[in-house]
Amino acid sequence: MSSTFRLRVPRAPVYGSRHMVVSGHSLASLAGQRILERGGSVVDAMIACSAALCVVIPQATSVGGDAFILYRDAKTRKVVGLNASGHAPKAATPDKFPGGIKERGARAFSVPGIVRGWSEMHKKHGKLPWADLFDDAIALAAMGHPLSRVLAKGLEQYHHEVAADPGCSALYMPGGRALKAGDIIKQPALADTLRLIAKEGAGAFYEGAIGRSICAYAAKHDGLMTAADFAGYAPEWVEPLSTNYRGLKVNVMPPNSYGVLMLLQLNALGGLTAADYRDDATRLGYLVRAMKAAFAEGQKHIADPRVKPAPIAALLSAETTRRLQEQVKNGVPQARVGGRGGTSCITIADAEGNGCTVVQSVFHVFGAAFLDPETGVLMNDRMMGFNTDPSHASVVAPGKRPSHTLNPVLIEQGEQIKYLIATPGGPAQTITLVQAITNLADRGMELAQAVEAPRWAIDFAGKVLLDGDYPDEIAAKLAAQGYPAARSEDVTPFGSVKAVEMMQSGALQGVADYRREAFAVGA
Repeated sequence: MSSTFRLRVPRAPVYGSRHMVVSGHSLASLAGQRILERGGSVVDAMIACSAALCVVIPQATSVGGDAFILYRDAKTRKVVGLNASGHAPKAATPDKFPGGIKERGARAFSVPGIVRGWSEMHKKHGKLPWADLFDDAIALAAMGHPLSRVLAKGLEQYHHEVAADPGCSALYMPGGRALKAGDIIKQPALADTLRLIAKEGAGAFYEGAIGRSICAYAAKHDGLMTAADFAGYAPEWVEPLSTNYRGLKVNVMPPNSYGVLMLLQLNALGGLTAADYRDDATRLGYLVRAMKAAFAEGQKHIADPRVKPAPIAALLSAETTRRLQEQVKNGVPQARVGGRGGTSCITIADAEGNGCTVVQSVFHVFGAAFLDPETGVLMNDRMMGFNTDPSHASVVAPGKRPSHTLNPVLIEQGEQIKYLIATPGGPAQTITLVQAITNLADRGMELAQAVEAPRWAIDFAGKVLLDGDYPDEIAAKLAAQGYPAARSEDVTPFGSVKAVEMMQSGALQGVADYRREAFAVGA
């Protein structure tokens, strides 16, 4: 296949012989590595890394958010999923949201799932004491850390929303001035919250003082959440969904995750051969049609399966696959895909063959923009994953989980992990990862090249975007296929892939996308 784009020379990957951590921030990756150096398990390191992310990039992830986790145990060779997404309050019914569910404020958040997700993972796969896993996160919150470039940009873009909330504005806009990249930010209330979680466990959050404080603060601002909604929250162990793509077993989380939409895209592309990829514009046209076909087929089914099970067998059937493959070649129904997200990721593995991939999030950037000053916890806005239409699969209801775009991916080849991969990006997570996977499987790229290759995405309205490495002729050829594409020099819409490869030599390779602030560290 001829190449017409400007392929950048990728940054050198990071190699390790014992372990590898890739996350959305250098300080978080280093926190995970330190736990591994102390003899901790992959899960211990994941928890330390995850908690640190909640401190250093709270606009994307917080202890007031959720997580989806895939883990493969080297001894059992089994992949398991943990759905640590929370549910709506008991008082949440469509009539409580006149005019629709609002993105910000005290009615925007569901019960956060991440803290008990950590606890469940540690019970099954932890080695070090629970209390030892939060030292870095506590220190970063108490002693301060430099404000990241991405967080500073978020404060510029969402200045109004942050300024409107007393808790957010006091933290991020002291004296009325928004913090800038490199400014030191301290979060003493969050440090105390993390100390209490470290000392007393997840119960301190869900049945103890932390949850009570958050819910009492929400009640003062017309919120629906109560301490009874927090009490007893439990994440759910689930069986991953998978498909085979060019000899790779691709594992994702089941609904209420968007993961199945990625499998549908891969199944749609699986009918193509090298001869079909005549040039880059042709290939991009296939990818766009695969996305549209997959979302038209499956998006309406993404809901809490305890309330509205998705027809997974039918979606992944040979019959549906054939129909999708025909649509990729001949045109597809129009599906509107758009939106934005505040999300972060972790991929982590050791040389024994244990691996974990995590996507954790507050949903939109700064979530609900609702921060409890007593606990320092910024809340998610996951209620936006619901609909108020009673006929919709994801209609809001008491105790129900909303739909989630979060999509960690664990890929096996033969009897071992081949790739751990994840990205932020809201609904576009599946689109970004399909590009990376097809770069690896169809184009024979090395991991760093596959991650940093030119990328397409969608904007808020669902229009195709091309990153700056694509030449104008690609945009013209896509438009001729019926997909007019805008150019974006801003890398934010294109995700930020975190990936680990377990190589045939036994070495571990880590790649951190140059987009945003991903960081890989290995030993």
